[in-house]
Amino acid sequence: MKIKHIKEADLVVVGSGIGGLTAAKKASDKGLNVILVTSSKFCGGASYFPLKGTLGIQTTAHFPEDEKLFQEDINRVGLGMDNPHMVESYIKNIRESIGFLNEIGFEPWLRDDKRPACFAKYPRDIYLIKDWEKAKTNASKIFNSIENLKIEENYKIVKILQKNNCVDGAIFQDKNGDFLLIKTKVIVMATGGVAGLYKHNLYPEDVDGSGHIVALDAGAQVTNMEFIQFIPAFITPKYNTLYGEHTAKYVTGMFDLNGKLIYPGIDDEKARKLWIERSAYAPFSCDFESFKIDLAMVNSIDENNGGVELKFHPDLYKDSGEFYTVYLNWLKESMNIDMCKDKITIAPFAHGCNGGVMVDQFGKTSVDGLYAIGELSSSVEGANRLGGNSVGGALVFGNQSVLNAYEYLKNLENKDVKNRDTSELLNEFQVWISEIFGETDIKEDLLEKDEVVQKIKNTLTNYGLIKRNYESLKTGLDILENLKTKSLDGYFKIEAAKLLLISMINRNESRGAHYREDFPKRDSIPQRLVVSRKNNSFNIEK
Repeated sequence: MKIKHIKEADLVVVGSGIGGLTAAKKASDKGLNVILVTSSKFCGGASYFPLKGTLGIQTTAHFPEDEKLFQEDINRVGLGMDNPHMVESYIKNIRESIGFLNEIGFEPWLRDDKRPACFAKYPRDIYLIKDWEKAKTNASKIFNSIENLKIEENYKIVKILQKNNCVDGAIFQDKNGDFLLIKTKVIVMATGGVAGLYKHNLYPEDVDGSGHIVALDAGAQVTNMEFIQFIPAFITPKYNTLYGEHTAKYVTGMFDLNGKLIYPGIDDEKARKLWIERSAYAPFSCDFESFKIDLAMVNSIDENNGGVELKFHPDLYKDSGEFYTVYLNWLKESMNIDMCKDKITIAPFAHGCNGGVMVDQFGKTSVDGLYAIGELSSSVEGANRLGGNSVGGALVFGNQSVLNAYEYLKNLENKDVKNRDTSELLNEFQVWISEIFGETDIKEDLLEKDEVVQKIKNTLTNYGLIKRNYESLKTGLDILENLKTKSLDGYFKIEAAKLLLISMINRNESRGAHYREDFPKRDSIPQRLVVSRKNNSFNIEK
């Protein structure tokens, strides 16, 4: 296996979203020699995906009692699947972490209104960010001026090299198939979630769960992968644009694409109550009676393989609330969309994943020197995600991971730990490649990467969407088991998709974002699914 480039660094950050940039900036501030590796261009991932006018970050309020209320909010919607050690660290550090946004090129401001965040019971301060292109320009100026930080674009991590449960380096591959070896004792992974594996998604295509498999192969564990957020977004008039859930209380009816009413609107007394409830949260959750609206949508889409049409009362544009005016103005000015005049069709789009790599309060995995932050990690959230915590978690644990890694590196210096020889590292990589691919005799069954991606997206969309049952999940898993590829990228996508369906199959209940029509009720005793890998196969513990 030829390695085109070999480099060394004190610390490597993988991913250039908000979490990755925060970690890279904080590490360089500590005087460490840092290499930031990104699978696309600098400033990537979900952080820079312009799905709506603004992104919000929820912070602890100024009064001391809010720490308890904030924790109560997260615990309530997490339904026993949240991570208390992460919650405590987040609540303690999020307010001071807002300033990190300025350090990486954003210009946050405090939202005027006190509307509670998605799923939240209590209102608190929410900071907003926008102007993604300006933020990218600012970040480029900031990071290009840092002497002890280098940026490697268009390289995807494929293997973490480790010995005795300690990181020794990593192998990356570019789009031409060339490999890069970076010798390092610390890797902070911020590769994002899994949404790119679905046909309809609100994330960039390279947010595909590959980082989860790389971390698992290194010896880390993952949890809560079955709790994926699906949020309605536009099919028309502008595909891949986020639907503002707060507008739901102005819906006059949901129709199939032939104009047949499939769910009544606010003029119906019983339906009105559900539309108002549905307007308070964006992601699908089976914990509210209004999930009937989402099921009606999915059942109709199953029949026509498109979307559903929503019609709105003109009073929508008379609502002067900031949450309405900002969103509706953005739609008109940036997307040329009028919710009352245009034909609005929506469908569930894959968005955030509440689960991920298991870490401690510093983002440290079970592998020494390996950290997972942002949506790659199983961070603050559980069965549901409280709005405004995603970006905040990337900020908090981007910093926390570096604080811990810095001490880890100092300890290694005191122990005078030596780096392994390049030849030994490359041999480890070669052995792993052979274990994955071996020799395939049935050449005609091998698929090109693009074919693999299309089959994965169709499979997850058809069998792993909102409405789940054992038979459909097992059918999807069987399809994935029979996919074969010689592409490393294809391999990771297949394994990540299998990880999702395996997790969904093993949770035999309905809880939060996970709905099983064959197990419609929630278990009285919550169980956490912990996934590990051995010999390139998944192991599940409950």
